[in-house]
Amino acid sequence: MVAPIPEKLSPELVFREYAPRIYNLARRMLGNDADAEDVTQDVLLQVVRKLDTFRGDAQLSTWLHRVTVNAALAHRAKRANRQKHEAGEVADELMEVAAPDAPVKRWNVSPDEPILAAEQQEIIEKAIAELPEPFRDVYVLADVEGLPNSEIGEILGLSLPAVKSRLHRARMRMRDKLAPHFEEGVAS
Repeated sequence: MVAPIPEKLSPELVFREYAPRIYNLARRMLGNDADAEDVTQDVLLQVVRKLDTFRGDAQLSTWLHRVTVNAALAHRAKRANRQKHEAGEVADELMEVAAPDAPVKRWNVSPDEPILAAEQQEIIEKAIAELPEPFRDVYVLADVEGLPNSEIGEILGLSLPAVKSRLHRARMRMRDKLAPHFEEGVAS
């Protein structure tokens, strides 16, 4: 069941309810946090400016997906033209290596559980990031965001057969990339 659209959509409601989804979609399409944050900010500003023009012909989430995908594709094109790495990436790497300031507390779960989960997530995210962009876009929208193929075609301007073909190829590449990490090992 589709949630009814509130009578008065407020920027606060859109930000609170949809900003994390916008960010996650942009992050998966662009492959880095800084670009995803920029796109999220751009999308939220654009949505706030045009919120009063939203007629409700489609679901709000569909409209936001379309705006986010378009913003991510535009940002990717700008990034490809620049061909520079931002200085913030170096600072982020340095911050990850720094020692903690506070004493380490005991874990509520086994230390290997969150590490394994994070490692698996990192492997999956890396595999997604390594997909060629046309496959990555379709894969993220279908298998991560859960959009139907017809909607993906509308958002990306592709025919339904093109969406299905790219999605199949993306899934095959993901399977090949992930199989070595998730296959059961042979007992010795």
